[in-house]
Amino acid sequence: MLVLIVALTCGLIAGYARGGRLRNIEHLSLRLTWLVVLAMAVQLVIFTPLGAPLSETIVLAAHMASYALLLAFAVANRHQVGVALAGVGTLLNAAVIFANGGYMPASRWALEFAGIAVAAEPHNNSTVAGEGARLLPLGDVMASPSWVPVVGNVFSVGDVLVAAGVAMLLVTAMRGPAGAMAATPTTGGQTETP
Repeated sequence: MLVLIVALTCGLIAGYARGGRLRNIEHLSLRLTWLVVLAMAVQLVIFTPLGAPLSETIVLAAHMASYALLLAFAVANRHQVGVALAGVGTLLNAAVIFANGGYMPASRWALEFAGIAVAAEPHNNSTVAGEGARLLPLGDVMASPSWVPVVGNVFSVGDVLVAAGVAMLLVTAMRGPAGAMAATPTTGGQTETP
């Protein structure tokens, strides 16, 4: 979730810096957006106290299913460059999680740098990478420092691509549809932009 908050913030700043307007997002046409909402809802349930009564088998199956939903959305909207980029990041994350039994391996260094307690038990969707961790370079091996308020966390290459894709999609949407930023004629032979 933190990655998405950072991505949206950066996307908004870059969108305004490039002359975009938030109201232009209404022209963004995406298919099957309910898949993203459902995937986020599933992850919200399984990685919060709401998921405590669920067995580990159900949690892991639901986690993988949430990634399948996100990938289906990315495929349906691959014509949007930002969605395609986020889809690649999602695919990388899904591959690492699947290869490691349903959890994202996190390096001990990254966890310590982010101020997250290194424990044998999984933390949200991450677990400390052990000797047999697969695809570890694509796991949670990067971190924002614990001394940065609110954002001390671990993240992966896939997370970076997802964030970049979401930010790119937001910037593109804020620019509006083709021609929306074009000049329109007014009286006196001058032009103005909407």
